[in-house]
Amino acid sequence: MRYLTVHDVIWINTAVTGSPQRYDFDRLENAVYSQYSYGQSQDVLAQAARMFRRLAQDKPFEQGSELTALVATMVFLRLNGYALQVSAEEVDSVLAQVAQGQMRASDLIQQRAQPAPPAEDSLRSVVAQVCQQLHLPMKAALAGVH
Repeated sequence: MRYLTVHDVIWINTAVTGSPQRYDFDRLENAVYSQYSYGQSQDVLAQAARMFRRLAQDKPFEQGSELTALVATMVFLRLNGYALQVSAEEVDSVLAQVAQGQMRASDLIQQRAQPAPPAEDSLRSVVAQVCQQLHLPMKAALAGVH
């Protein structure tokens, strides 16, 4: 099982927003650690859904919490043998539905996650693949970030 760290999620937020954002460390740490589940740490889909929900609802970042939640969740799933089927055209709609309570994060994951070979690439490479799938300008966003 491969997990994302707090630092990984901060980096993902920077990648999707284009600049470092202020964040509430306690909320962020809570959201990231929700991917762990004592006694159920092999249920990748449930773990992904918890992290997505916490990042999207708790909004730890000044900007981009919802998009960060989606990208981080897609990356977590890819690292652990699943691909979340979300197209670039439906990102805003999916995020709005989850934010407004019209769709639960767990339903999104259960309905759209498909088994796939686990990504063995670096985290940055997997993030780049997810950003490309969603048509997010990651490369431009990270131009000045080291």
